[in-house]
Amino acid sequence: MHGEPKTARGRSEPRAVQFSVFLANRVGQLKELLETFAEQDVGVLGLSVVDSTDWAVIRIVFSIPDKARDVLKAKALPFTESDVLLVELGREDALTNICSLLVTAEISIHFAYPLILRRNDNPVLVLHVDNLVPARHILAKHGVPLLGDEDLADLS
Repeated sequence: MHGEPKTARGRSEPRAVQFSVFLANRVGQLKELLETFAEQDVGVLGLSVVDSTDWAVIRIVFSIPDKARDVLKAKALPFTESDVLLVELGREDALTNICSLLVTAEISIHFAYPLILRRNDNPVLVLHVDNLVPARHILAKHGVPLLGDEDLADLS
């Protein structure tokens, strides 16, 4: 029975964290950031870059969020954290179905990007929505596979 949101491993309330790191918009900044995490054995599982004239916002999902947070603090890099949904797209129409479910619940998607890894050979999408808890519940109720940070450890 679907109802309460659960992670792919069956744990309650899947929680995934996305970090938004603010970097000066200069050549090589992203490379340096990625090298910093590679040196600390923290995998980058997905990222999105939004740039402006002076600054870039790098949205990242890490394999080990707690360690990534410590690295960002140690390097004195400005960042924020936000909870996101990680959804497994198991069918061709999965994304259309997810959008329909969220629209019906009057939940907006602020942004989306794919993870680099797959689950069950299916793509995994990061969704940032304006109302996370109801979004989790509506998707779980309709059998949409949700992942949490603990599921990412199994995939990376």
